[in-house]
Amino acid sequence: MTVIKRLHRLLLAVAIMLHSTAWAFSVTFISPGHHDEAYWLSATRAMQAAAQQLDIQLEVLYAERDPLQMVNLTRAVTQRRHKPDYLLLVNEKLTGPAMLSLADQAGIPCFLSFNQLTPTQLQNSGQPRQRLKHWLGSLAPDNAKAGALTMQELLAQGRRHFPAGTPLHVLMMAGDHATPASTERVAAAQRVLAAHPEARLTQLVYGEWERQRAMQQGLWLLQRYPQINLVWAANDEMAFGLEEAIRRGGKQAGREVLLSAINNSQQAMHERQQGRLSALAAGHFMTGAWSLVLLYDYQHGHDFADEGLLLQAAVFSAISATQALRFQQRFADNDFSSIRFKQFSKVANPALRHYNFRFSTVLD
Repeated sequence: MTVIKRLHRLLLAVAIMLHSTAWAFSVTFISPGHHDEAYWLSATRAMQAAAQQLDIQLEVLYAERDPLQMVNLTRAVTQRRHKPDYLLLVNEKLTGPAMLSLADQAGIPCFLSFNQLTPTQLQNSGQPRQRLKHWLGSLAPDNAKAGALTMQELLAQGRRHFPAGTPLHVLMMAGDHATPASTERVAAAQRVLAAHPEARLTQLVYGEWERQRAMQQGLWLLQRYPQINLVWAANDEMAFGLEEAIRRGGKQAGREVLLSAINNSQQAMHERQQGRLSALAAGHFMTGAWSLVLLYDYQHGHDFADEGLLLQAAVFSAISATQALRFQQRFADNDFSSIRFKQFSKVANPALRHYNFRFSTVLD
């Protein structure tokens, strides 16, 4: 009988241990994108790879590019009987404050990723951990750097590619009027453009991040302004639509018209490698995965607040044709399991003084 009792206790202890260590904690991510959208798919795959290595139970819910659905999904999660340990949210279309408020009222620690609150939103909502006590902080990419990098490279390529003295006529396509990722990239690109008198802005339009809309707008604009020879796009999907518009207009991207993009999709890397994209910046798709690293450290007693609560990561890098090929070879099929995410954690590496989330550390 004693042996049976001991065996029972041993099995119970093992069961408890397995239950407690299988997943250290749980995170629900409300994705603003479509479930089959290239950028958000790669962002999710990177997060899943990080979650697997960090023992995080990750749930991803897609809002399918519907801002109202983002809020509805957040509300539904907060009303569950079994709530996640953390909510990971995105301030897409300025929905951040509404979602943060829902999470705070439900007592769920939450973290903003990919997009910070705007200055006006921050003034109304307050700093993290103050008015909204369960809002832990945020991590966003340096979107201004992405806009500046791509415009600088696009102009440099234009000066090299076209005969000396050729006027550079630039078409710019932003994402939307509100999302910080769009407004910050555009503002930085415009500052670079303003510093180059040999180039002039022909038109700035909004493609809402969508390929089809960008193609339709591009067809009309390139017909109306045939002098356009440089096209800057705030993401890759719009760039692909613009590339199709260039082709339908009887020209070729990389020859008569030079085109830039931001993002890391396999198609973007292929187009950069082939020369149809003359400038490309990437790396911000990793922001969600890096956010999980911060939550991992926070969960295990090392608060990322020692580096700040509103963090901005220098995740963007300009991607050359050679680097694009390397990305395709290393991360085929969006498999990011080769990245050793724990090496970026301060808990796993006590000697680490500062977080280093540069894309070059992953790509090289």
